[in-house]
Amino acid sequence: MATLCLFSIPKPMNGDAERLQHNAFESWRRLGDTLQVILLGDDPGVAGAAAHYGFDHLPRLVTNSQGTPLVSDALTRVRQHSNADWLLYTNADILFDTSLSTAVAALRRSTGNRFLGIGQRLESDLTVDLRGWSDAEMNAWMAAQRRAGQWASVVCKDFFLFPRHLYQTIPDFAVGRGNWDNWMVYQAHRWGMPVIDLTAHLTAVHQPHGHNHSGGRRLAYVAGAEARENQRLARGRHLLVGSHASHYLDAEGHLKPMGWRWLPRAAKDTPRFIELLRSLIQSPTAS
Repeated sequence: MATLCLFSIPKPMNGDAERLQHNAFESWRRLGDTLQVILLGDDPGVAGAAAHYGFDHLPRLVTNSQGTPLVSDALTRVRQHSNADWLLYTNADILFDTSLSTAVAALRRSTGNRFLGIGQRLESDLTVDLRGWSDAEMNAWMAAQRRAGQWASVVCKDFFLFPRHLYQTIPDFAVGRGNWDNWMVYQAHRWGMPVIDLTAHLTAVHQPHGHNHSGGRRLAYVAGAEARENQRLARGRHLLVGSHASHYLDAEGHLKPMGWRWLPRAAKDTPRFIELLRSLIQSPTAS
């Protein structure tokens, strides 16, 4: 039985989205048999990609009135299908390496059964299809990103790791739109459980892409009807508390309280956050 179930709701497999999602799937495939992967949804190419990589596929997700899948239904379906102890939701354009496996092993040794794991992503310059790369080439590229890549702002959250018994009931958030990610962290704090920053240990690489599928970043995350509905369901944006961890996992796999370390981290993140705000302001409000 898999210890960890990674699940994702991919976009339609066409254009650049096909290449970057295949790159992510290829990285997940290489993580071994202890990882179960589930792709959800009926968008073109998703079922075929799942079959190609040996992943599970769950079709017919419940959607909102605009056809966007609901995170709540995805979680329900995954729990019904998987017996894994822990669940990892991730966006379908994120590459992971074996540091995911070592992070999970470290957390199993040091945590109880109530926590939420989050982390910063690295922004890549990857514009090629890596399906033909060897393991050595993939590992070398991921290591290079870790050494010299550009970190995204801490407010950008692309994955959530948690025990399967948590988040049994969540609002009907639209996936890929703003505000539901902050709610996940905000809710963990409300429950009084650790929010663990995995950045120092876990390498998660994000590939560059556009947002034409959602009308641009500003509509997707701030101004659009779905982003506003997510904000209503979350009862606020929770931007600050929704990006703050109480603990962190260090490079050696030791769990430690965040303490005063949030101060230099916040200082380092300020330019990234300003750049993110600039990109949102400059983003078109329609495709």
